[in-house]
Amino acid sequence: MTDTATDLHTIPLNKLVPSPANVRRFRSEGGITELAASLHAHGQLQNLVVSKGTKGKFEVVAGARRLAAFALLAKEGKITKDHGVMCQFRTEANNAELSLAENIVRERMSEVDEIAAFRTLSEGGLPPEEIAARFGISHMTVRRRLKLAHLSPRILAAMGDGLITLEQAEALALSDDHAEQDSAWFDARTSWARDPRTIRETLSREHVKGDHRFARCVGLEAYEQAGGTVSRDLFSEASDVYLTDRPLLTRMVMEKLAEEAEVLAAEGWGWVEPDLEGNLHYAAGFHRIYPTRGEPTPEQKAEIEALQAEADTLSEKLDTEDGTDAELEAASQRYDEVTDRLEALDEAATRYDHPLMGKAGSVVSVATDGSMKVSRGLVRNEDWKVVEAIINGASLEDAAALVERPEDADDDTPAISSVLVEELTAQRTAALRITLAGRPDIALAASLHPLLIRAIYKHSMGYASYESAVELRGEQKDLTPSIQNPAASAALTGWNDLIEQTRQQLPQNVAELWEWLIKQTLPTLLDLLAVVTSINLNAVQMRHEKKRPVRLARADDIARAVDFDITRHFKADQAFLERLSKKQLADILASQDVPADRIASMQKLPKYEAVIRTLAEMRADYVPACIETPAFPDAAEDIEDAEDMGDDDMGDDMALAAE
Repeated sequence: MTDTATDLHTIPLNKLVPSPANVRRFRSEGGITELAASLHAHGQLQNLVVSKGTKGKFEVVAGARRLAAFALLAKEGKITKDHGVMCQFRTEANNAELSLAENIVRERMSEVDEIAAFRTLSEGGLPPEEIAARFGISHMTVRRRLKLAHLSPRILAAMGDGLITLEQAEALALSDDHAEQDSAWFDARTSWARDPRTIRETLSREHVKGDHRFARCVGLEAYEQAGGTVSRDLFSEASDVYLTDRPLLTRMVMEKLAEEAEVLAAEGWGWVEPDLEGNLHYAAGFHRIYPTRGEPTPEQKAEIEALQAEADTLSEKLDTEDGTDAELEAASQRYDEVTDRLEALDEAATRYDHPLMGKAGSVVSVATDGSMKVSRGLVRNEDWKVVEAIINGASLEDAAALVERPEDADDDTPAISSVLVEELTAQRTAALRITLAGRPDIALAASLHPLLIRAIYKHSMGYASYESAVELRGEQKDLTPSIQNPAASAALTGWNDLIEQTRQQLPQNVAELWEWLIKQTLPTLLDLLAVVTSINLNAVQMRHEKKRPVRLARADDIARAVDFDITRHFKADQAFLERLSKKQLADILASQDVPADRIASMQKLPKYEAVIRTLAEMRADYVPACIETPAFPDAAEDIEDAEDMGDDDMGDDMALAAE
């Protein structure tokens, strides 16, 4: 060991300057505030190392950050400029070596030791705010360290051994139960299961996040007043709150739904059903009746005209900013009051027919923002024929006598959601449009089909049931709203590209279109006819359609005629499988003869892993039934629909078709 001469001195702060021999050339300002707070709270715990400088100064060879912290305290007036600083005076010449020795051999204390130290301070009676002030850190940092101090001894030991990262420990701290913490870590079978995000999902699986629609509906304050407990994730960016008493929260939501159901029942509906899941009005395949708008009374009409005139005046005032800030604020408030009153009058003029309300109902659920979502005018399948008869002029008694209730079908197969069916059939429509646009001969037949039906066959029995897949109105049905992620749909992207290519061929000015058309060759015109026909092709099964529309059967006819292959445009990828339930994933595997034990094993996995397993097990050519093209046309569907059409309905159907 080298023998060095040392001497301890108290040197005034204003006599100390950084040494040019200090090896820290690039000094970070980070942590100086915290170090200054610690020096002020705890005093100087470590001497500065100095050597004699020039002009009566002493150069700080080791301890430049402490010198900066003392200077900050002096600047803030917490110490004097000549505050005495304990220094170790060294006489050997190699100051750079001393500076390097101090900086290179020291080691930061481990995170587990730091956590334990904070816990000791807390157990000694210091509140988090006081600890934070003493060390110049935020009280949230202290609270997070104290939260980590409540991890199980096994977790902390593994963290000390370097087996658990700080991010993983923060995720484990979401639970205060040591057994749950140990299970989440030590029972994990894969590295993925130890990912911080997965750990959080595992520990909060039975909890409800604070921004969930149920939590917003009830309100955190009301939930806690009812005795509900919460768990706060101090380590997330938003300090997420989890409601841990799911049964209590569910009961409180059901109570609010029941209160709203009573209000709806008083309106005169035949039935009212609270919908906790929020998808009943889609999944149950309801029909719908709609309100009619009555004529306002003379008094209401006069009020509406006066309010509309006032709204126009206020709107002009706000647009031109004509007035002082106070006047504009008052005008804005009054404008809101006027528009609210106009909406109320409009709603009052809209009413449902009471005989129909007796056979229809309402569903009340919780919207995403926690408000009550009400769907009025829903009609169950078994009541629809009665409602149709009433709409067509029959009395309630006559309508009930004409209708026989069908027995409920026994089908245990879980149906794909109507939203997903709409999206899949929209993607199939885009792909079929591309294929049809390349077959002018079939496109010509598809265009003639609806025109001839309306011109020649409109008086035939069951005319309305022969609805065509091509809807010639000179307009395009936009498929984008039906697809969750339009940019990821290869079929939709291909279709949009084809439309853009066609647009580039045509004159930019619509006034020049006719002259341009009559100069084109027959093949060019047929190609354009194929594109326009494809634009009008509608093979989408909308989510509100209770059964497969007849036009989809006509779309199948076209698909067979053009040898359409959906597998060229659709692939059942991970994004698609994630939208299915595990029961539906099991049905896919069962349809492909995957052994039952492997299917059962898949169903025991978490949803994400079940999707990955299904993707690995299933064949790449799987296609959902709703977008498959049947090998042969289903004539029975057309016959059944035709037989449902009576002579008394022909006039109405013809009018609808003409529209």
